[in-house]
Order: sequence, then structure tokens, then C-alpha cells
Amino acid sequence: MQNLLLAFSVVAPLMVYMLVGAALRKANVVDASVLRGANSIIFYVTLPLMCYRAVASSDLAAMFDTPFLLYMALGILIIFTLTALLVPVFCKENRRRGVMMLSIFRSNDAIFGLPVAAALLGENNLGLMSIGISLCIPLYSILSVAAMEHYRGERIRFGQLLLRLLRNPIVIGCVAGFAVNLLNIELPAILQKPIDGLAAVTSPLAFVLMGGTISFAAVRRNRAAITVVSLLRLLIVPLVVVGSFLLLGFRGEFIVVTLIIFGAPVAMVTYNMAVTMAADDELAGTLVAVTSVLSIVTMFFFIFALKEFAFI
Repeated sequence: MQNLLLAFSVVAPLMVYMLVGAALRKANVVDASVLRGANSIIFYVTLPLMCYRAVASSDLAAMFDTPFLLYMALGILIIFTLTALLVPVFCKENRRRGVMMLSIFRSNDAIFGLPVAAALLGENNLGLMSIGISLCIPLYSILSVAAMEHYRGERIRFGQLLLRLLRNPIVIGCVAGFAVNLLNIELPAILQKPIDGLAAVTSPLAFVLMGGTISFAAVRRNRAAITVVSLLRLLIVPLVVVGSFLLLGFRGEFIVVTLIIFGAPVAMVTYNMAVTMAADDELAGTLVAVTSVLSIVTMFFFIFALKEFAFI
């Protein structure tokens, strides 16, 4: 019963936030332009600060003592390869193939993952999660651009890809956190307090916005793709990867991070990339919204099961 209550306490606030977002959209308090603007605030300001704060205060030496991060990178590469082979089999339109690939192999590990990690590990124990994210973002970004450019018929230019990575706000936040941590810099309170305050609003605001983006008409039009992606993204991938990491001997915080990075819903950046790269943006937005809702249920059962068997 205790583990059941813990699992519920992790996901229940996320459900409430999303219901608030859905209610605001239904009541016409906010519209699509407001949601897009607020998402930009998260992406460019609050989320990078959340990552910065976690990396800056973490014990870096202890986290690099194990091969965990290497295994995680290998896991992402393997999933990307399998996805590249699988998607063309059941998806025949190039405009949808890139979106489907990103939706299966790339998770919303930052916006969705950090709140769940904070609920399980505590706000002051997000170092490994943030370092994992700082590793995943460049890797995810390289593979995402490669997939989208391939199905758009464009040649991938390394210089443009590198520049895109260096400009990513989350990467900048993580790099700044590494610098402050390694140089033992202590920021004055006049800077640290607003950083803490802005970082703290990331999770509630992100889930409110997710709740406001769901379109039931788009769900009906894309139900086959939603079914395939949801099964792979939320059940099969996390089940296989978490099981593999358990067999490798990892427990506790390592399994929490593995579950979140490989079991989180479709990354929100999938929609942004679809819009800017002439892919099926309706499909992308629908997959982000639907898997975000479904992941609350799947994450509940994963957390409950892992707690019952004392793996986390």
C-alpha cells in the first residue's frame, strides 16, 4: 500500500496540472498563441535554469565512477537504429516518417523527466538526472536532425548541426552548471534566488501547457500512429531498457534515471522540428499531447512495480 501511495503521489500532481491546462483552453482563457509563447519561456528560460541548478550542485566525480552514462548512450543509439529500420515498414509517407522516428526514440526527458525525478529523489538530488539529460540532448539532437533531414531529402551539414547544438538553451544551461561546479563558484544571493525561483516554475507550467494542447479531432485522424508510438515509446522501450539495466546490476537512482529517460513521453521538440522542417506537425503535436497523458498512467505502474521489488 505504501508503494502504491508513493507512485500515486508522484503522478497525481501532474494529472492536476494537465487538467488545469485543459480547463483553461476549454474556457477560452488561453489560446494557441498564448500556449506557444509560454512554451518558449520554458524552453529558453526556466528549463535551462533548472538544469543549470541541478548540475551546479551535483557531485560530478561520483557520477562518472560507473559506466552508466556510456550504457545509456549505447541504449539511445541502439533504439535509434532499430527505429530507423522499423518505421519505413509501417509508415509510407516521408512527411510522417521523420516524426514517427523522433516520437519513438526521443523522449521528453527534461520537461517531463525532471519533475518525476524530483518527486522520487527529491529536489536536491537531481544531479545524475541532469547530467544524463546533458548527455542525451546533444545525442538526441544529432540523431533527430539526421532523421528529419533524411526524410526531407536534404544533405546534413555538420557545421549547421554543431551550431544548432551549441545554441540549444538546455545545453547552454548544463554547460554553465558544469563550469560553476568544476570551478567551485558560488553565486551571490541576488542571482541565485531568481534562478531558484524561475527553475521552480518549470514543472507546473509545462504540464499546464501540455493539458491545453490536446485536440480530439487530431487524435481520431491519427489513431493508428498514436497506438504504435504509444506502445513502443511508453511500454516496450522502457520495459526492455530498464530490464537490461537491472540485469547489469544497477539499482536505486540509476534505475529512476533510466526509467525516466527511456519511458518519458514524446519530446515536445518533435513538434517544433516538424513545423520548421516541413514534416507532419499535426501528427507531431498530437503524439506529444497524447503520450504525455498516457505516460502518467504507465509511469505510475512502472514506479509501483519497481518499488514493490525494491529496485528503486
